Amino acid sequence: MRDDRTAENSHDSSSVSAPKEESLKGTFVSVLLLGAFLLLTWLGIFILFISRD
Repeated sequence: MRDDRTAENSHDSSSVSAPKEESLKGTFVSVLLLGAFLLLTWLGIFILFISRD
């Protein structure tokens, strides 16, 4: 009888629909913008350092 309950519980959990995947486009754009900002800042400071030589 316990096996029947286990089978029922596993069947119930499989019938629950998986959550929908969220779009990560906004996250991707934010990371690209942050990376571009860091790169431009680094290049600006590097050029400033080289020009003061």
